[in-house]
Amino acid sequence: MAIGTKSVVHIAFVVKDIEAVVDKWSRLLGLEEKPDIWNIPGPDVAPTLTNGKPELYHNCRIGVIKLDNLALEIVQPGEEDSPWKTFLEKHGEGFQHMAFLVPDEKEARKTIKEISGAESEYHIGYYPGQAYMFFDTFDALKTELNIKVDGDYKETIAKLQKEISGK
Repeated sequence: MAIGTKSVVHIAFVVKDIEAVVDKWSRLLGLEEKPDIWNIPGPDVAPTLTNGKPELYHNCRIGVIKLDNLALEIVQPGEEDSPWKTFLEKHGEGFQHMAFLVPDEKEARKTIKEISGAESEYHIGYYPGQAYMFFDTFDALKTELNIKVDGDYKETIAKLQKEISGK
């Protein structure tokens, strides 16, 4: 039993000052241009659920540094509740999760539960061609896991957007 891949898509860090951290990573890696920093998309682009409820966080900022073999995500939470704010409050700044694109969601879930005890994801987000899920595996693995699953999520997105907007 395993999650079905050994390739990490990205690793994520939660920070209080995204500008400073992105600048330092850029200098460390000798990047000619610093990566852009932007707000994580809201439900109009990528609806999310945290603990089964629609998440409407605003002002969570992200910078992505693409390396040869994976990406570094640097995230600064906003004032509203979000997985990143919760992580920052519980663990402080640092390494939040590793992300894997898995070929079999059911098998990955089963393995994560067996290894870590995490019954299910606590946060899930949808893009048209991919879903991502955060599992709180911190106690067992000393980090959280993010599994990504390719698929057609357009109907799920439309349903959630309708639910969130109340229309």
